Amino acid sequence: MKNKLLILMALSFVMASCVKTKTFRVNDANRDWFADSTNCNFTMQDDNGIQQSFGFGSANSYTTETGTTILCIPTEKGEYEHIEQSGVNSYGTIRVSPTISAYKWVEYSDINEFRLYFNEAVYVMGIDGNLFYPDSDKRYKCYESGYDNAMDYTVEYLDSYTVSEKTYQGVMHLKLIDVAYPQTKNFPTEIYYAKHYGLIQCTLDDKLTLYRLPD
Repeated sequence: MKNKLLILMALSFVMASCVKTKTFRVNDANRDWFADSTNCNFTMQDDNGIQQSFGFGSANSYTTETGTTILCIPTEKGEYEHIEQSGVNSYGTIRVSPTISAYKWVEYSDINEFRLYFNEAVYVMGIDGNLFYPDSDKRYKCYESGYDNAMDYTVEYLDSYTVSEKTYQGVMHLKLIDVAYPQTKNFPTEIYYAKHYGLIQCTLDDKLTLYRLPD
């Protein structure tokens, strides 16, 4: 019995020392969707002429680990990079946070996962630079906080888009298909999001639109 235990311990040590670690990092093409440090502070003006200042923090990177085991012995480990950036308006009532993770997106093995947290909404899709990918059932889904009430939305890539006489290059346009559901006055129903700049235009509750003012 003692010899069997020693053999098992030795085998466990050998297997643990042979664990393969795979590292997955966010694609370089996707890092452009975070606001540059020079573009993190800006002003938005709504349809009523009311202005609000916005600020983004720096884009932070961190990793998480997953692994597989056989008989409680680790055999493979994966390290996944995540990059997130948080922003808020001067009143603290509008919060925006893009997050890109190096997870494999459904059947698209080289595609990263993109989540845009905006107040109570979470827009989710796969992303590879200028290309966007739906969920496994071929739908782009937006969720309320807690990932309840999945809502369909459309997304398109625009080579350029002009807001308040300033033209932005590389813009993501997201729009809910059906807005007939319970929501708050700050629920985003349409968003324009630019590379290197972040939020440039949004419509809340399908009623009030905010536009980014030029620097």
